Amino acid sequence: MKLRKKMILIVSIATAVSMIAGGFVMMAILRRNMLRNAYSEAAVSAVDFFAGFERRLEIGGKEREDSSLALIYKNQDNWRNVIFREESEIYNITVFSRGELESVAYRREDGDTAGDNREELKYEDGLYIVNAKTVGDYDLYRLYDITDVHGRIRSMIMTYAAVAASMLLIVILAAAFALRKVLQPLKDLTDATNDMAGGDYSRRVAVTSRDELGSLAVHFNDMAEAVEKNQRTLRESEEQKTLMMGNLSHELKTPMTAIAGYAETLLTTKLSEEQQNEALYYIYSETNRLGRLSNKMMRLLSLSEGDVVEKTDIDVEELFQGIRDTVSVKKKVHSVEVEMSWDAERIRTDGDLIRDVIINLVDNAIKASKPGGTVWVSLKEGILSVRDEGIGIPAEELSAITEPFYMVDKSRSRKEGGAGLGLSLTKLIMEKLGASMEIRSAVGEGTEVTIRGIG
Repeated sequence: MKLRKKMILIVSIATAVSMIAGGFVMMAILRRNMLRNAYSEAAVSAVDFFAGFERRLEIGGKEREDSSLALIYKNQDNWRNVIFREESEIYNITVFSRGELESVAYRREDGDTAGDNREELKYEDGLYIVNAKTVGDYDLYRLYDITDVHGRIRSMIMTYAAVAASMLLIVILAAAFALRKVLQPLKDLTDATNDMAGGDYSRRVAVTSRDELGSLAVHFNDMAEAVEKNQRTLRESEEQKTLMMGNLSHELKTPMTAIAGYAETLLTTKLSEEQQNEALYYIYSETNRLGRLSNKMMRLLSLSEGDVVEKTDIDVEELFQGIRDTVSVKKKVHSVEVEMSWDAERIRTDGDLIRDVIINLVDNAIKASKPGGTVWVSLKEGILSVRDEGIGIPAEELSAITEPFYMVDKSRSRKEGGAGLGLSLTKLIMEKLGASMEIRSAVGEGTEVTIRGIG
């Protein structure tokens, strides 16, 4: 059973129970009051009858003939009055015997209200209550017809039942309408959940209220946004890994083919000593290139898998001196000067990672510079900058240069032994260090890489 039907059923049952309970109490009170009023009227009528009888006895004397009393009441056509004298029946045009009347009679002179059980005397469709009193030798009974009272009670009960049924129907219809409106957000959430289960993570639900359902809708949309973002990230990550593996295979194919070719030539062809040295040097250089490629790939993978970054206080002068020694050979080969400056004695960061970053950036800047050019490296006010006046990068390629294996000038990069992993590694290191990297470049004017938040 659906939730809406369950709630309608619960509301209907609760309404019905409350109406029945309330109606029962109300009808009980009304019945009691109506019967009390009837008993009061019966008592007043009985008092009049009893008083009148006593007056007749006083006027006519105790020796008055019983037949005359019977004639008086017969002429008055008052059939509700019954008179007995000892065992004799003086006046009784009812169908009830003295014993039947006495069994339900209420005698006010007794003073015992506990005996006032107001039992009713039934004959066919009529109901009567009996008041009794003894006057001298006479037993007087006054019958009071309360049939119409019970009729009115039954009519009220039937009327209330009809009204209650109508009200219950109205409540059910109103509850169905209201619950449909109230539960519509839950239906929307269910539909959206089903869509998400089917793979549609773009589905959102409308927030139409500020109550608990509205809050649930807001949280659902936040969850859907997070799930969609994670799915997109995973998809992009898988695509990037697939592309990376394809590019890696491509990058490995060229040097491996060359190494295999030169090795086969050395094994199968008689070469001069100069040709042998040339082949061996090429094999050596390509092997080194594969080693560098392997090391960078391993670094990328280790950082991608969540290697812990340990920040310590690093001596800046020592850091830059080590970098200067590392790039000294390359800058001589390219005839490029590297100028370094800094305004801090120490920074707190991961020494190995920041060293890799600066070396990668300086290495790229040297490769891009013309002979006689200069590369500037500075660390001032917590901002690291590496700038050159080299060939620059086209604007349309700036957004892609941090992708693995992406190279602006592929022939020149391979000639220099590059594989397009330096900036990818730098970007990943920046993410691990909580820093940001900005690249500005213009063709023919050079490139500047600015990093903020490294220590």
